[in-house]
Amino acid sequence: MAQEGSKKKEVYKLQEQLARSYDFRLLAIHETISNKGGKTPGVDNIILESEEDKEKMANKLLELLNRPKEYKASPVKRVYIPKANGEQKPIGIPTVQDRCLQALVKLILEPVTETTSDLKSFGFRKDRSTKNALAEIRYALKGSQEDKFVLDADIKGFFDNISHE
Repeated sequence: MAQEGSKKKEVYKLQEQLARSYDFRLLAIHETISNKGGKTPGVDNIILESEEDKEKMANKLLELLNRPKEYKASPVKRVYIPKANGEQKPIGIPTVQDRCLQALVKLILEPVTETTSDLKSFGFRKDRSTKNALAEIRYALKGSQEDKFVLDADIKGFFDNISHE
């Protein structure tokens, strides 16, 4: 167990080094602004376009890392987008600073969580899909003749209707 604890300390030190690395912070910024909603501003109305903007954000991220207890996420911009059935779907758009910080934390934590998480968990996981889950169900249902059950639960609209307050 003591060895396991020392490994956790080593991992934590490496994660901290990564977070403080200028190139790693730029990678988080790149991932933030190059995705589908990367050019959509939050309540701050800021979009990172120039190299100077990206450099300033990289420096701001380091500031936030140096004062973690002072950090407080900004309010999100509430926008309603049309759904195929004619209804409106509410989405929240964080500020670019909050999105960049989230991307940085994700880059740091994802390698650890992916190597230690349940192999049969498929929801909201990188490189996993419904097809993977269905293949696992098919595999589990084959084999011995003991009773097997599949629970089909419809949570459609759950996250749209949950209180965001």
